[in-house]
Amino acid sequence: MRKYFSAAFVLVILILAFVFTSVYAIDPKYQTVKIGLYYSSTAKSEVAISSDSGFEAGYMDSNNFVAQSTLPGTTFKVSVASGGVTINDVFYSVTNGNFALRPLSGTVSVNNTAYRGGVEFIPNSSGLMTVINFVDINDYVAAVVGKEMSPTWHIEALKAQAVCARSFCITAWNKHSSLGFNLCPTQDCQAYQGISGETESTVRAATETKDQFLMYGNSVAEALYSSSGGGSTGYAKYVWGNDVAYLRAVEDPYDLGSDNPRAYWTFTLTKEEIKAKLAKASVDIGDITDFRVTGADEYGRTYEVTIYGTNGTYVLKNDKTRSFFGFYSQKYTITGSGTESMHQPLYAIGTKGAQVLSSYNVQSATGSCNLGDFYIQSATSTKQHAQSSTQTSDSYIINGSGWGHGLGLSQYGAKARAEQGYNYIEILQHYYVGTYVQ
Repeated sequence: MRKYFSAAFVLVILILAFVFTSVYAIDPKYQTVKIGLYYSSTAKSEVAISSDSGFEAGYMDSNNFVAQSTLPGTTFKVSVASGGVTINDVFYSVTNGNFALRPLSGTVSVNNTAYRGGVEFIPNSSGLMTVINFVDINDYVAAVVGKEMSPTWHIEALKAQAVCARSFCITAWNKHSSLGFNLCPTQDCQAYQGISGETESTVRAATETKDQFLMYGNSVAEALYSSSGGGSTGYAKYVWGNDVAYLRAVEDPYDLGSDNPRAYWTFTLTKEEIKAKLAKASVDIGDITDFRVTGADEYGRTYEVTIYGTNGTYVLKNDKTRSFFGFYSQKYTITGSGTESMHQPLYAIGTKGAQVLSSYNVQSATGSCNLGDFYIQSATSTKQHAQSSTQTSDSYIINGSGWGHGLGLSQYGAKARAEQGYNYIEILQHYYVGTYVQ
């Protein structure tokens, strides 16, 4: 009996050891995240703060709140002062460079916006103060999901978004550390407006994925996401210029549903508008003679555009092929004032679906011929393609699809995949090659 108990005990210990080494344990320092509400150009001299439960006063030691006293009352005016802050005209000195308030329970309102967690104030030398919301990471995720994705969408899409939001929080942890906080509340980081982002579905998404992260190898993956990839995602090297193994192009036909407002889009640019854009960037290549895509990946995402002028050329690469002219994405073709760019892949629609036509001739009964008499499905529309054109317009038509940088998860693609029965882990593993959730 004694021998049997010992063997069973050892077996249990081995099983527990396997379980705990298989689960990513969040570092306690990441449990509370700091979000800058007012900082730099938006720093405040005064804010209104309230909580129905009253407040504990103290300071932040890194991301940990240290309580020192309890403040009577529920509504306060916090103003910056030399060496500290005043609360309803009563002076409080800073400790560790800051002053912090945390509600005894419930939420806190800052300038009429409600947040979970508490608020930190950091006076600066300009007579203003940085105002920061410190909040549990899972509460933060529930609020972010409701601002980055519609709360009415399928729960599996919301759960995929929750894992992305939580993972991004970790990998971008030091993005604003020089200002005293981790992340900003805008889409430069992740959209966050306190509890206004929470709904029953976003809280559920955060709760059912609590403490789960997207992993690559032994590290949390940089879970970038955008609104729409336009039928395929992109390569990190063709957006930011650095290669990331799991941020690579994958096909995504689910992304182009009728509810996607940027499934297809069109811009028009004249030669004079292109010249004016270049002038704003202090670039002078004379009068514009041509504007074409000179590099694209296998799915038609542009990574190089060349502008030709009477006095030279100017090349846009990677994300600048989108941002320089304000296009919605890098997935587009250019037509007009010459010939359509031949660097974008073309698709023929047949019985087996869309087939990429790249460096193909068409074989007729009498021999090889060009594509001038054939209709071709491009990434954005069906058009007749000819090898040459006599068009002499001074305008260029940019036909594109998608919205955003196109790396990682496509939100509209995730929505459609969830509606087709994919769960959040399957969705994430499609968009982030070689990753897993734990």
